[in-house]
Amino acid sequence: MANSSKSKRQKLNCREETVGADRISDLPDCLLIHILSLLRTKQAIQTSRLSSRWKLLWTYVPKLNLDIDSFPKFECDKVASIINFECYVFKVLAKHKAKYLRNFRLKYNLNHQKCLDRWISTLTTSALNLQELDLQIINCPTPTDCCWKLPHSIFYCNKLVVLKIEGHIVLDPSSSSSFQLNTLKILRLESITFANSDSFVTLLSFCPVLEDLTLIIDDKKEFKFKICVPTLKRLSVSYLNKKLEIDTPSLEYFDFECQRSYGLICPTRFQNLACLVFKYNGHNLSVLEALLLRAPNLRVVLVDKIAEGRTQKLYWTEPPNDPNSLLSHLTTFYFRGYKGLKHEVDFVKFILKEARVLKAMRIEVHRHSKLKKSVFEELSIFPRRSSTCLLLVK
Repeated sequence: MANSSKSKRQKLNCREETVGADRISDLPDCLLIHILSLLRTKQAIQTSRLSSRWKLLWTYVPKLNLDIDSFPKFECDKVASIINFECYVFKVLAKHKAKYLRNFRLKYNLNHQKCLDRWISTLTTSALNLQELDLQIINCPTPTDCCWKLPHSIFYCNKLVVLKIEGHIVLDPSSSSSFQLNTLKILRLESITFANSDSFVTLLSFCPVLEDLTLIIDDKKEFKFKICVPTLKRLSVSYLNKKLEIDTPSLEYFDFECQRSYGLICPTRFQNLACLVFKYNGHNLSVLEALLLRAPNLRVVLVDKIAEGRTQKLYWTEPPNDPNSLLSHLTTFYFRGYKGLKHEVDFVKFILKEARVLKAMRIEVHRHSKLKKSVFEELSIFPRRSSTCLLLVK
């Protein structure tokens, strides 16, 4: 009798283990598809080998992430590696069955432009509810100046919320066309080529509700860029010797880097700007002054010193007295790469003197500069308008 009871318990435990081992497969399709959407496409496809239950689930995931860097490479033949990846992308697009494709990311070496055209044609024809598109087109194995022209069909994706394009891409939207990206809120343009000076302005005119713009320019053409977007709340700009005009009255966050002081034109005040991240290189100190004068409600300022000017003597010009105090709301101030040069000392001294509600000032000393202790002692003797300001030197 004892042996019989033991045998029953063993069978019961075995049955429970079997049920537990396959518990995930018993979940409904919608939940399994959601789980697969958290993986890269390549990983999601690999789950098709688990069982017949999983074989086609990945084809219904409303998200595709196709990255050539995650694909096997042939060390002796880079071109063959790219061709292998191209075949893979064609197969994935052909087998994909999701009624709505909401997210599509592609990282690809610019090898065959016709392949790109066909992929985007397939995407924009079938993905009626596409919400996020991320294209990174990097250089092909042999150096070339060839660029891929972004198809106009992308501008007809009227459910698009996020658009990110990077690399060897030419942007040339036609102002005479009826494009309208009515739902686009996030736009990132990095290291792409603009066909002419109007291309960027034309693109922005298609985006009536844009809130977040990242613009990284290394194009050597002498274009003037104008950002006139009433709805914009976040702006990140990094560029070389370009002239940039900004008219963004709703701006709340601004991350700015330029190489020359003449590069920025602000015809407007930034009444809503709360956070400023300024990449300082020794040439653009006057730009920082102009921004502080036009942003009376700043709460956080981060100055990040990335280089040192060599062609001019730098000095900080204290702005004229303002009855409303341009630093009346500043609570946090950071300075990275501080060397203790005269114009830096004068600038920090100005902040301490004017910021009436400053709570924290953090100075990160350049590794080849003065000792932290001497910097702290020098800054500690300056008068502080805020009695609650904590000075930290690292």
